[in-house]
Amino acid sequence: MTQPPPPHDPYQGQVRPVQPQQFDQRFGGQFPGFPGQMRGVDQYTTSVPRPGAVVAAFALWLLAALSWPLGTVVRALAEGDALTGFGPVMTLFGTSCLAVGGVWGAVAFLRGGYQARLGLCGGALVTGFLTVGAVVLAARDGAEPLSWVVIVLRLVLPAVAAVLSFLPGTRAYFAGNLG
Repeated sequence: MTQPPPPHDPYQGQVRPVQPQQFDQRFGGQFPGFPGQMRGVDQYTTSVPRPGAVVAAFALWLLAALSWPLGTVVRALAEGDALTGFGPVMTLFGTSCLAVGGVWGAVAFLRGGYQARLGLCGGALVTGFLTVGAVVLAARDGAEPLSWVVIVLRLVLPAVAAVLSFLPGTRAYFAGNLG
């Protein structure tokens, strides 16, 4: 059993499709009821200029990140080891993953992400412990001079980059870019 439709639909006839061809020239070619174009004063935006310390810290963060996979290759070649076998290949893979994270953090740092500088400094602290372990092993085993250069670079680059990241002139740059 079906019921007949209601005698009068109160919503019928009140909804009309919008026809975009009907512009009203009184409103600057805009639809009536919508605001016009932006005022001249609204056309200008402000941005916080990037300090030189941020650019220098970015370069050092990149070098610090790339010192891990490149340093692994240099140390293996300097000590006469070939990059064959499971151990050296996995070490190279792990340090390459570390470098990808470091480069990603450095790019976010350059874009003004205030979390990126905290993440980079925290990562530098963790990798610093790994580097101190490498210093102990290199001193015990008598490493090559080129291996010592890699170890020193792995210790110094993140430390200098962290200092540059928190210089007083960088505070306004990271406060203005909350993303």
